[in-house]
Amino acid sequence: MQRVWKGMIPIELQLASADAIELLASAVLPEPFQTFYMLIPRVSYLPFVTSRVKERWLDPMLALSGIRAVGDGQAIIKESDIWFEYNGQPLKWHYPVGLLYDMLVSDVAKGEAELPWSLTLHVRKFPVGKLVPSPSTQAMRDMFMAMIKEADFIRNGSTKRVMDLARSDQMQLLDGLESHSYEKYFAIHSIIVPAHDSKALASSSSTKTKSPMPKAIPVRFYMLTAGANEDGRDASTQADFSQFHISQIPVPLFKETSGTEQTTVADAFRLCYEISDPMSSAFVANCTCLCQGIKAPWESPIAWLADNLFYADCFLHLVVVGNS
Repeated sequence: MQRVWKGMIPIELQLASADAIELLASAVLPEPFQTFYMLIPRVSYLPFVTSRVKERWLDPMLALSGIRAVGDGQAIIKESDIWFEYNGQPLKWHYPVGLLYDMLVSDVAKGEAELPWSLTLHVRKFPVGKLVPSPSTQAMRDMFMAMIKEADFIRNGSTKRVMDLARSDQMQLLDGLESHSYEKYFAIHSIIVPAHDSKALASSSSTKTKSPMPKAIPVRFYMLTAGANEDGRDASTQADFSQFHISQIPVPLFKETSGTEQTTVADAFRLCYEISDPMSSAFVANCTCLCQGIKAPWESPIAWLADNLFYADCFLHLVVVGNS
């Protein structure tokens, strides 16, 4: 889990030309502010890095250009106005960064990383029709807690584990996520999702486990559908959010047909999309399942993935893309 938590994506940021012209009256940024580089944790979210981008890049750039960061009592650049774009696609700020990368960078499935990940930063003309408006640290913290409660309900049939957390524990969980502190976050995560004995699960003996088995696993599939983008480009060369069919159902730990055999990724996928025989050679040859940037074998037990490759919101986010 700690290795997954430490996963990072190097980011290369460039300010949108139109925004640069509006702010600085020039599309050419002053030295040394043409590009900003940073590492973002895979399990984190874009609103948690906007303050760093503003304080270390945008505000000093304005100061060097002789522009005050605050005018008439209002900030020239507000954090809630900042949004990110990749290849013309506004990035959903409430998705984990690692999930965004796996969905939109087509070469991930081929094992060829696009690093650093080149993004365009915008500070004007927020795309309200495409993104949830007013991204901020507090909005992200609120949305994250809603996701944690949803995952808790799927796992246990209620949100009691989350709702019973003391206010200080909730703050520690959120602070740990925002500051990317493994110790802070997992001290509280272990209360929400207690560890269980994987050997006992494999032997289908829930009486031997350290804690009660979850009722189901919080799983969300993002399947890239066939077709072309609006500008005619093939979906296999550039993904678009509109091309993903998203499906979420509570996935049982064991197959309904046997009651003792663990549910696999293929089983979960079949339940979500009602696809017959997803383990056929043709299906496996044409599709790849990604989790945390890792190719997940279709025969992998879904419970094992949920224990080892989950995101901070306690969901298992699985991206299914074609191999072509």
